[in-house]
Amino acid sequence: MKSGIVSSKIVAATAITLALALGACNRGPTAEVARFHTNQPINRGTLFIQPADPATANSLEFRTHAESVAVEMRRLGFQTVPDAGQAQYLAVLDIAQTDGTTTTRPGTTVGAPIGPVVVATPVGRGPRNSTERTTTVAVVIQRSADSQKVWEGRASKTANAGSQEATLTWAVPALAGALFRDFPGKPGVTQTVRL
Repeated sequence: MKSGIVSSKIVAATAITLALALGACNRGPTAEVARFHTNQPINRGTLFIQPADPATANSLEFRTHAESVAVEMRRLGFQTVPDAGQAQYLAVLDIAQTDGTTTTRPGTTVGAPIGPVVVATPVGRGPRNSTERTTTVAVVIQRSADSQKVWEGRASKTANAGSQEATLTWAVPALAGALFRDFPGKPGVTQTVRL
């Protein structure tokens, strides 16, 4: 009789340990992802990735981040090309980071001109915390022929400002992967996606 009680206690303890281990596996970084489209099929074709800010088009940093998006687009069946003139689609890429004091594109800011400078105050999402940094990757895909938007989306992740997850080299590839997972995605819904 005692051995039966001991066995059931061991089984119960093992089940609890397994449940805790599986719970720990489910934790990890996530992103908030929103996508918008018209639920029409998006034919695959040639695609050129350009920055939202044309001044950064030739920077090595932009090209590095654009390659993270290009990897995902090729996985989806698009062919990335080196020149906009060869492309059936343009993908406009915008990368922004927000900390406790400033917000850059994309996102909403209230700007007040003070001399030649605009001071931007972030709005939304409650109080800001300077120990956190939010990285957002936003992409708009439009047809080259008529500039008609066919898809747009954004993925955001908040991390401790000093952590690896707050760096662009970590965050941009991870967010690009989350953004294009299950492409084109459910339109108009913000989802939590595991990175």
